[in-house]
Amino acid sequence: MPRGSKGKLAGPRIDENRWSRRTVITFGEAAMPERFVATTKTPLDGDVDLAAVVAVIPRTFEIRGMFFTRYVAAMGEEWERLFPELDAPAKHGRYHAFESYPIRDYMRVFDRVARARFPGSTREAYRLLARGEVDVFAQSTLGKVTFSMTRDPGAILMRYPDLFKVMTTGPEIHGERIGDRHVRITHPEYRGAWEQGLGVVEGLVLAFDEEPRVDVEVDDDRRVVFDVTW
Repeated sequence: MPRGSKGKLAGPRIDENRWSRRTVITFGEAAMPERFVATTKTPLDGDVDLAAVVAVIPRTFEIRGMFFTRYVAAMGEEWERLFPELDAPAKHGRYHAFESYPIRDYMRVFDRVARARFPGSTREAYRLLARGEVDVFAQSTLGKVTFSMTRDPGAILMRYPDLFKVMTTGPEIHGERIGDRHVRITHPEYRGAWEQGLGVVEGLVLAFDEEPRVDVEVDDDRRVVFDVTW
């Protein structure tokens, strides 16, 4: 991946240890307002209520099959046990890279793999596993072309909303350049577990061997803002 130069981080200063000591259940039917700074050195603490998360994701929301493939392979026999719980499972678990499948199903698969791979805090497990989504995209044809033309975290973060539209159907996000090393990613109405979204934006910065610092703001109306600096 391209390498960027190190520099001074920008953005507001917030107590970076306050939030790590709290056990929080990610929002389901209602959003739980939060404001904190996320760094890679401090893990998230708490559980994710999968049923509540899935319940607020519209059935029309979809994601490309490439993001299912390696998780299904990693599940082994667990896939057969999960199969009856899925809305529209692929036959024999064979998801086609650029066909669309329910995000509700994706979250069920993602949850099983996250809990198995990173036991302990489910919030941190979601965050860590989501960072790997960047690698999945980077290995696709579109991803290879995108990264070959992108030289720094700011550029890829500004392209992220358009790429997100290609990879999904339904969810909406926006990007805004705040400074040379500062991009704001806004989800007007986050439907899912925002810990996953945090992991993705961190992964985009880490792909360039830079260290992300993310000011996270979660509103009670589901608006989620990631102020990303590096």
